[in-house]
Amino acid sequence: MNLQNNPVVEEILYQGLTDWIGLTTVVSLIEEEAADATPEGVKAETLRLIRYLLDEGLARAGELSNSAFDSGDFLDWPGDTAMILGRITSDWEDLTSLDHFEPCWLRLTDRGREIAQALG
Repeated sequence: MNLQNNPVVEEILYQGLTDWIGLTTVVSLIEEEAADATPEGVKAETLRLIRYLLDEGLARAGELSNSAFDSGDFLDWPGDTAMILGRITSDWEDLTSLDHFEPCWLRLTDRGREIAQALG
């Protein structure tokens, strides 16, 4: 899967230089790019983009720590891409709900940062 020059991927990389990217941000970027997409189409495209970012080593998926000892630290989700996408798929409604704090985040890897800086 080649998503080079994809505007959503580039925006995720750009935003990732300064902060972690919440799953709802990825969904919003996809909705803006394809305003006529169905909810299932947005979900499929989100999973496709996240697969690309993970498989290419550009980002890691995870969550923020709730620990008093390391508050705000990023905790990578364990497992391979398939496991992480399975988790996102099964928890889709909770992960994209704005009723609570964002539970799924992406953070750029060193490789992702290098590519993002080259784009900028």
